[in-house]
Amino acid sequence: MKLLKKDNEAIMLILPSDHYIENEKLFIDTLLQAKEIAEKRRGLVTIGINPTRPETGYGYIEMGERINGDIASFRVERFLEKPNSEVAKDLLLKGTYLWNSGMFVWRADAFLREMQKYLPKMYKNMMAIYQDLETEREERTVKEQYELIDGISVDFGIMQKTRKAYVIKSEFLWDDIGTFAALGRFLKNSKGNNVKGNTFLESSENCIVFGEDRLVIVFGVKDLIVVDSGDVVLVMDKNKDQEIKYLVNQLKNEADKEPFL
Repeated sequence: MKLLKKDNEAIMLILPSDHYIENEKLFIDTLLQAKEIAEKRRGLVTIGINPTRPETGYGYIEMGERINGDIASFRVERFLEKPNSEVAKDLLLKGTYLWNSGMFVWRADAFLREMQKYLPKMYKNMMAIYQDLETEREERTVKEQYELIDGISVDFGIMQKTRKAYVIKSEFLWDDIGTFAALGRFLKNSKGNNVKGNTFLESSENCIVFGEDRLVIVFGVKDLIVVDSGDVVLVMDKNKDQEIKYLVNQLKNEADKEPFL
């Protein structure tokens, strides 16, 4: 709404803050191509990542008809939410799916039109805010309208429904640093494990260990994540790192554990 108030042809760029990206020039070239698609086709453009493993922590995008562009770009056939491991293996073999990076580019007015179509209640909330922007009522109206809005992700609310979705198959190196396992890929390797800090590992394999000042010893185990954060020590199955949010929610229900969160 604020962008549209300043420029009725404004382009929006949405980038998650916890991603690792290499090859800055190629990344910028990809964003410029996304901007061109957003302008010429009034499309909602997302950046897709070529999958390298059967990842269950990401959503997937099926590529449809190819469109013009120096970097391979496609109409989106469909969005698929985080799959189980068997489905993820099938998607990897098919070769027509990309990881959903959560990066989006679109004209603000084009996005607003899709919101009007698929999230009409939210559209009314946004228009109420628009009317009071840059007035003395702005802060109060924003607060009032936000309290009325039902929280829903852009994937569920719009991208899975719109017919104006496009995806660019990125060629730059990318990783989502959203889990301990993902972060572990950027730690130094020690005898087949990834480690940081004061650690000693023996007869262990495929573990990720985050140490601090005190020594963390890991012996005779495999596929574990061990995190020493000072007042909390986390030990978990490496294959369950997507369930950390569940753990946090469980801890919130126990009053004596709340200070450690």
